[in-house]
Formats: sequence, structure tokens, C-alpha cells
Amino acid sequence: MGECAQGRGDNARAAGSQAAGALRVRHGDGREQAAPIAPGDTVLDAARRAGAMVLAPCGGAGTCGHCAVTLEERDGNGEARSRVVLACQTPAEDGMTVLLEGAGGMAVTTGGPASAPRGGAAQPGDDTRYGLAVDIGTTTIAVYLVSLPDLAIREETGLVNPQAPYGGDVISRIQAAGDPAGLEALRDGVRRAIADAAADLCARRGIEPSAIERVSCAGNTVMECLAAGIDPTPLGVFPFTPPTLFGLEEDLSPLPARTYLAPAVAAYVGGDITAGIHVAGMRERAGLQLLVDIGTNGEMALGNRDGIACCATAAGPAFEGAGITFGMPALQGAISAVRLREGDLAIDVIGGGEARGLCGSGLLDAVAALLDAGVIDETGYLLDADEAADEAPPAVVARLGEEGGQAVCYLDPARRVWLSQADVRQAQLAKGAIRAGIEVLLARRGVGAGDVDELALAGGFGTHLDVRSAARIGLIPPELADRAVALGNAAGMGAVAALVDEGRAALQDIAGSCDYLELSTDPGFNDAYIEAMGFDEEQPVAEGRTR
Repeated sequence: MGECAQGRGDNARAAGSQAAGALRVRHGDGREQAAPIAPGDTVLDAARRAGAMVLAPCGGAGTCGHCAVTLEERDGNGEARSRVVLACQTPAEDGMTVLLEGAGGMAVTTGGPASAPRGGAAQPGDDTRYGLAVDIGTTTIAVYLVSLPDLAIREETGLVNPQAPYGGDVISRIQAAGDPAGLEALRDGVRRAIADAAADLCARRGIEPSAIERVSCAGNTVMECLAAGIDPTPLGVFPFTPPTLFGLEEDLSPLPARTYLAPAVAAYVGGDITAGIHVAGMRERAGLQLLVDIGTNGEMALGNRDGIACCATAAGPAFEGAGITFGMPALQGAISAVRLREGDLAIDVIGGGEARGLCGSGLLDAVAALLDAGVIDETGYLLDADEAADEAPPAVVARLGEEGGQAVCYLDPARRVWLSQADVRQAQLAKGAIRAGIEVLLARRGVGAGDVDELALAGGFGTHLDVRSAARIGLIPPELADRAVALGNAAGMGAVAALVDEGRAALQDIAGSCDYLELSTDPGFNDAYIEAMGFDEEQPVAEGRTR
């Protein structure tokens, strides 16, 4: 698809070179907006400029196929018709109507643990001092309105990061920010989104945004650079030197107060990880704790009160839906869970309707379930129906087929969504990178997985994945499956802590004392990566796994 799509993109830009005027964007909630068109614009270009949310994991390169939108048109007889196109490969034309439905339905949660203090209803004449805590994630943003005296969360909300049209991973964002206009758009988009969320939370509370005295943000180093308007280009090339390690207040107007950006350790161990280490309580523990944030960049830390080592590994965006045939974020229609039950595959679909894609947790489960069923072998090879007939359950064998010249397994009853051999390979690359990072950290400390008291999983994906699936495919050491705890939005809770001086001092102490391992130059990483690519032959996980 990528080669054909790229050709369409070249044609689109050539055809759109004379374009002018505006197209009309109609959102799934009925809102409409005008998107001005500049010469050479694609639909994605115009939508980006207008701030309309079109998810484009590949950043508009024409390779992922996930920026599909619906065009409403009229034929020569004036009859209305519609067609689905890729926004990044379609020339924008004056008067064009574009329907957007996807991102507005994303299941965005704030992810704070149930134990985090919540406040009660607002009282008349409320004179509470307030702060705003923000987790700037690559995909989503969580915003908390917090009372400063007790750090209780009074209101909270989650939203899609408006930078998503510029790519689903930090490398795409770095590339987009290399152009001054791109950096400005990325900076202004995230600031406006946070300021709007803050105004909404204050309205819910019955207070003015001017009541917010302090603001703190935690995010990976790239996200914090973009929020601050700092060119992150040095983070994208060796030796990956961060322009700053933050830990200071910045003016992020129009946010309601000067904003503290959580301190980073290195280019790819950012303020979200120092915040997570603080929330996990690693510095106070006697026993070893392993913290893992699974995403495009799998960040992890291992340690206790005697010291902490940390690293980041380029896992790729597979667990965020990119690079997978039917990969998608956690939108309505995404398969979020797959189980082997009574000899067949059972799936959960977000929203309960027909499946139209596969999100990260569903990908993890699907690979684990097919390993259990015996249709994926230890090398990651996906068997065809004839090869699997003697060993696999008949109902699963009946799901095996071929699409585009490669073996696939159909996941839904309608056979609209499938897992391909290439998808399995992408999952192997992602899980191999994360597992190799874990193994290098363990080796640096001179311990094994069995010596770790607790595995703390941070972030949205870590909260929603099935730990047994993660262990089954080798993403995490099997010994840690029964020692895993989900921290929820640890970065967000760390941002809450950073609303007061004590919390900021704790984050700064963590960032300054971490021993950072650069895996790209570590002699043991490649060997660990190759070793982690395969699948262990293990007893299948019991049928009917629950999340």
C-alpha cells in the first residue's frame, strides 16, 4: 500500500498546487469548521492548520493508511455521494466537505489510581488555592485541577494530544518540528488544548482560571520540548543530546500560571519517568522494583533506596496501533482483548459493535492466544491451515487464511479484521526491544528477574494490558507476572506531586541520581535483543483469561 499511496501523495501535491479557498470539516458530534487551503495542501495539511483532529501515525508519509476520512461530493447530476480517502494523499479543494469521526471517540482516561485523593463538591465562596497538573502524553493528555493545601484532585479530564496529526511517535514529531512553522504549530496546539481543558475544569468547579496559582507538567523529553517551544531536533540524532533537562518553571502562555516542567534524565528518559519513579516509591524501597512504561519508547528503571538505573529502548509503535495491518488507537470498534476459550477465539470490542481494528492490548492478547493455540511457533512463524491441522483446535484452524500473499488469522466472526504474519513480526520487534532493555538493566545490577520484588507498569497501555499475555509472549519475564502492579497514570500523579516544592525537590533528586544506560552503545543489548525475539515453549495460559 505504501508505494501506491506515496504515488497518490505526489499526484495530490501536484494537483493541489493551485488550490485556494477552504474546505469544510464536519465532526462526528455535528460541529463544522472551515479549514483554509494553502497552495499544495493535502486534506491533512489543511486539517492540521485548522486544528482538526486527523490521526496520522506515519506523520503524513502515506505509509500507514490510518488517516482515512470521508469526502462528501456531488456528481455531474448533482447527486450526493461519498468516498473514503487518505487525508495525506488527497489534494484539498475549495468547497470540499470532509467528515471526521475517529479521534473524537477515542477512549481517553485520566488513569489516576483509585487511591489518589479526590475532593468533594465545590462550596459557595470557594477560596481554595488551586493548581493544575498535566501529563503530556504522545497520544493523550490528562489534566487535573488540584487543591494545593491537600493535593486532592477536584476535577479531571482527558483529551487526544492535538499533535497527533503530525505523527503517532516522537520521531515524527521531531521531524515536523524541524521546520519553524511546524514547531510553532506543535507548541501552540498543545498549549491551547491544555488551556482550554483548564478553563473547562474551572467552569465545572465554578472558579475562574485566574484562581490557578501553580501549573506542573510531566511528559517525555520531546513532549516537554514541544510544549516549551524548544526545537527537539538534537534528540533525533546521535548522540541524542537533550537541549535541556528541565526542572524549572517556564512561561507557557496561555496557561494560567508559570509552568514547572518535570526534570528529565536523558533524551529518552523524560520527566514522565522521574514522575513515575517518585509515585512508585522506588527511592524508599528496600527490595528491588522494576518500573516499565511500555510505548514507542519503552522506558524503564530498576532500583531501590540504594540506587536506580534506567534506560529507554526504541520499541516502535506496534503496541500503539501503528505499523499493524488493522492497528488503531483505543477507539470505538477496536479489538481490545483476545482470549482462547473453549477451543476458539473470543474477542472484546470497544463499544460492543463490529470490529474494525486492533489496538495494542488486543495485539498483545492475539499473539498470546495464537501461541496457546499452537498456530504461532517459537520463531514467530504463523502456520497455515494445513500446517496447523494436526495440533491446533479446529475452530482456530478454520480462521487461518491468506491475504495479500501472506498467512493471516481472522479475529472477528465477519473476517473483517485479521492478524498477519507481518503483524506478528512487528509484535516480536516491539516486545524484543523492551525485554532486552529489561535484561540489560538486570545484568547491570547483577541480579535476575527472580530477585525483583515488584514490577510496576506505568502508563495507559501498562494499565490495560493482560499481564499473563505479556508474560506469555516474553514481553516481561514470566517470574514477574504475579508480582506486577498497574500504577495507572503515574506521570499524572507525579505532576500532581510537583505542584508543591517538596514534590519538585523529590523529582529533581531522582533525576540527578539515576544511572542512565545508553542502549545503542551497550555491548550486551544486541545479544539480549536477538535472544528476546523468539517465543518460549511454555504451557498455555488457562482458557478464559480475565483482564
